[in-house]
Amino acid sequence: MIKVLDVAYARFQAPNLDLMEQFLGDFGLTTSEKTENALYMRCSDENHHTHVTELGDAKFVGFAFNAASLEDLNTIAKVEGASEIEEIDEPGGGYRVRINDPDNFQIEVVYGIKTLPNLTKQNVFGANFGDQRKREGEFVRLKAGPSQCKRLGHIVINVTDFEKTNKFYKSNFGLTSSDECVDENGKTCLAFNRVDQGEKFVDHHCLLTVPTDTAGLGHIAFEVHDVNHIFLGHEYLKNKKYKHSWGIGRHVLGSQIFDYWFDPYGFRVEHWTDGDLLNIDTPVGITSIAEALEVQWGVNSKDRKT
Repeated sequence: MIKVLDVAYARFQAPNLDLMEQFLGDFGLTTSEKTENALYMRCSDENHHTHVTELGDAKFVGFAFNAASLEDLNTIAKVEGASEIEEIDEPGGGYRVRINDPDNFQIEVVYGIKTLPNLTKQNVFGANFGDQRKREGEFVRLKAGPSQCKRLGHIVINVTDFEKTNKFYKSNFGLTSSDECVDENGKTCLAFNRVDQGEKFVDHHCLLTVPTDTAGLGHIAFEVHDVNHIFLGHEYLKNKKYKHSWGIGRHVLGSQIFDYWFDPYGFRVEHWTDGDLLNIDTPVGITSIAEALEVQWGVNSKDRKT
């Protein structure tokens, strides 16, 4: 077993790379590189890309984890069904091991991909909150436009065998539960999984596995700077006539302020901000699936479009 550092990117197929590039640009990503057969989009942080689209029939292919070392790739390469260590013949380079999860989503464990300079932050200012009043003599004047995505935060997948899949991700990649939902018999049936970095605080979850009859993508989620970016992005995407899914609201589990949209091929993508940070000392939360879908404020899950 290794302990991965974070999710690196999601991988898709689509028949029109230009259409996907237009949407992702409007969603707040930036083109990193583009070839005849693939599109690589980045966020504002240093990662070379966080979203890959290959030319083909519309499809969610899988996603990648960042490994801490080349030695970790050697460890994963020994897992049954895993590939050997490969040089990545794509923009950004690096090395990877590929392995399919129980529903045949392609999981890549990557190391050594080239990084890029951070992009200039947009619409960022000091906020005045109650007793924390730090913005003095400055005015807030937000510029309309896409909500700049900082990083890829988490992936949600629908799985056909929850127990097998939960074990696969925890035993191979060192994920640990932040919250677990139990059924009426007290059996765990849904898990919000985070990376395990010991005492270091990390996001509430990087992977959520949801039991369903048909495997597929639930959504991918990009972190934005603050709630202003949530609303700026919402207005911009609404004016561009994209299809909205759910939001704006604040989740219970994870506590994120959220807003969900559909890309041109029906895959759900999320803007989120202000999520919980947990570490090894944080106890696992036990709750029901009903509570997992609740909101603290905003648009209720019963109004979510799927």
